[in-house]
Amino acid sequence: MTEKSAMVMFRVNINQNYKDILLQHLSHLDLVHIKNKPELSEKFEKDDIILEKINDLSLRLESLFKNLDITESDLQKLNLEPEQRKEFEVKNLNDLISHLTNEINYYSNRIDELKKYHTTIEVELEKITTIHASYLFLEKYKLTREKLSKFNHLEFKAFTTFTKNLENIENLFEFSHFPNFLRYDYLADDRVAFFIIYPKEQEEELSDRIQIIHAEEIPILKKYLLSNGINFPRITKEMTFVITSLNKNQKELERLRDDNMPLFAAAYEIVQNLIEYNWVSHQFEDLPLNRSSLSFYLPSKKKKEIQQGLLGAFEDKIMIESIDIKKHKFVSLKKDIDHVHSAKLKDEKDDTDSKEESTEHKEKKKDLRDSAPTIMRNNFLVRPFETITKMYGVPTYSEIDPTPLIAITFPIIFGLMFGDMGHGLVLIISGLVGWLVFRNKKGKDFLNFCWIILYCGIGAVIVGFLYGEFFGMHEIKLLNTVFMHLDPVTIPIINITLNNPLNNIMTVFKFAVLIGVFHLNLGWFVQFLNYWNQSRKFLGFTDSLVKIILLTGGTILIFTYGFDIYTWLEPPYPILLPLVPGILLIVLKPFGKIFHLSYLKEESVGGLIGEGTMEAFETLLSIMSNVASYIRLLALALAHISLMVAIIAMGNLIQGEGIVNDIINIVSSIFGNMLVILLEGLLVFINAIRLHFYEFFFKFYQGSGVNYIPFYLNDNYSVIIFKVTSVKDVISEEIEREIESKVTHDDIIEAEKLVSKKYF
Repeated sequence: MTEKSAMVMFRVNINQNYKDILLQHLSHLDLVHIKNKPELSEKFEKDDIILEKINDLSLRLESLFKNLDITESDLQKLNLEPEQRKEFEVKNLNDLISHLTNEINYYSNRIDELKKYHTTIEVELEKITTIHASYLFLEKYKLTREKLSKFNHLEFKAFTTFTKNLENIENLFEFSHFPNFLRYDYLADDRVAFFIIYPKEQEEELSDRIQIIHAEEIPILKKYLLSNGINFPRITKEMTFVITSLNKNQKELERLRDDNMPLFAAAYEIVQNLIEYNWVSHQFEDLPLNRSSLSFYLPSKKKKEIQQGLLGAFEDKIMIESIDIKKHKFVSLKKDIDHVHSAKLKDEKDDTDSKEESTEHKEKKKDLRDSAPTIMRNNFLVRPFETITKMYGVPTYSEIDPTPLIAITFPIIFGLMFGDMGHGLVLIISGLVGWLVFRNKKGKDFLNFCWIILYCGIGAVIVGFLYGEFFGMHEIKLLNTVFMHLDPVTIPIINITLNNPLNNIMTVFKFAVLIGVFHLNLGWFVQFLNYWNQSRKFLGFTDSLVKIILLTGGTILIFTYGFDIYTWLEPPYPILLPLVPGILLIVLKPFGKIFHLSYLKEESVGGLIGEGTMEAFETLLSIMSNVASYIRLLALALAHISLMVAIIAMGNLIQGEGIVNDIINIVSSIFGNMLVILLEGLLVFINAIRLHFYEFFFKFYQGSGVNYIPFYLNDNYSVIIFKVTSVKDVISEEIEREIESKVTHDDIIEAEKLVSKKYF
């Protein structure tokens, strides 16, 4: 079990004008865990005006990115040197949000203009393209300006419509109902063009018929007609102009996108940071004289470095209090505080004491270990199992991190339920391949899971060797070649052989019970160590150690004397093995009250006896149910082996010779083993987690700690410079007003003298 890093709590007192600069400084450290003020959470979620502005800014930026087709991956591909980052010089968060909003609005309006113009050009391009295609159709009929001028009593018009209306066109313009001359041709698969020559007096009736088919008229303009034919050069020139305009518009959009990508990346980065920044800014506590206080945690080994850095950055503008948080004893705000401040701040401290006293009075009885964050420092070999530990909860600051323990027990318990050397090798290869393939693409928890699968595979191989199982067989055999017979192996000390569990059920049953007893005792032993580290050694002996003796004594009683009650009551009276620790569990705690132990002084002797009695019976009942839970090790192991026996038996049903038969056997064997590994493996994994969470962790582990999350703001694309506005006291303001009044009065007198001298 590795030691978690010790923490120190800093409380800094600073002028409110330097709050933003302080947060920026702390962000660059990437070490500081800001202490949360939970009573403010709901209030600021509902009424925070700045948060509303941030959300509005985020929506505006999202809309801008959508219009420019910018994705997060585009921003990640952008590599900027530190000096290329976009700088924002602002007064505070409000000023920063306003500045960004103006920037985004400017580009959004510009893009809207370009988009509208783009849409207009596309409509024009569609029109001119249709005109070009339609005039190609009209050219077949030698249409000229002179021919149209000869139509005195007739009218010539051209239209386009959808191909599906072609049948309606022929019906509507049947000559017997409407005298006309009609010709049509296909412009595309879904469009058709036609022209019609009809009497001028039929104009109104033509309009009615055209509306039925929703046809669009093709303008017959003089500029497109020459005396000898159609003016295609003119049409082509207009089409080229429209296409050129469209390309220019598109290039302008691309230029706007590419040239300002650093700005857009900076804006996106700042918007992502603003929510965190805003939340942290609310963790300040307002004090008199325009000052604020902020509490945060950091690793003890960085205490001097961070303290010197803060004093170097803020000099006499900051006052620092630090509290080293011990893991083994109670720590409160009023205890062991180190003060670091300048001479200037010494005078100011008395003025702020009144408000600080009220706050500290409320918190001085709180154990800072309860709110201190936990840094889980584990060796790289066991670090993947932090994922499982955190599924239950982060260790509290003063309790032992169980990750190194479950790195050993989890694969073993998994292997006991999934014992097969062949399947274990598959899991080892799968975990390793998963890590190699996804190490740069997936998150940390997924990669940890790959390593856990690999470790579980190792557990399955080890136990599979004890079971004598290799893909359901009792020999290592590949392609009809036997490489090794798996002979029974006796486990030292306990002298148990687990080979062939289907024919050795009672032995495996006893072994499962022993594993359960050992696992539960291990949990109580860790509880004993927790009590010891927390300076509650008396409880460690009278609670955890007594429970270990109780469970061990009961196990020896059952395994040695069975369930013969009469034998229990005969010399040497083995019933005393569980009975004595049970009685001690009831009577020992009141002695702690008699010895005036601080953590038992508020309890009464009668209450402790009653509590001990209930706890003794509860422990006895829980031991029976807990140990019974470990019988699932046997049940799932037998289920796993039985499935493999069934798959092998089904494979043997396939009779015959030849390569086809061999292929069928191989395919069925692979498919059957894959099914067992996936379904049985998932079931075993879930039960291994259950045994650790509900049987093992429940004995000693709270898991109610605070995860260590350093305050950090990304600055890959942006640099924020906060301008500090000077704070003037009342006397300074009065002096400045007096000086301004005197200067103004002197200027007026001087002006009067100049005017009098010149004109009088």
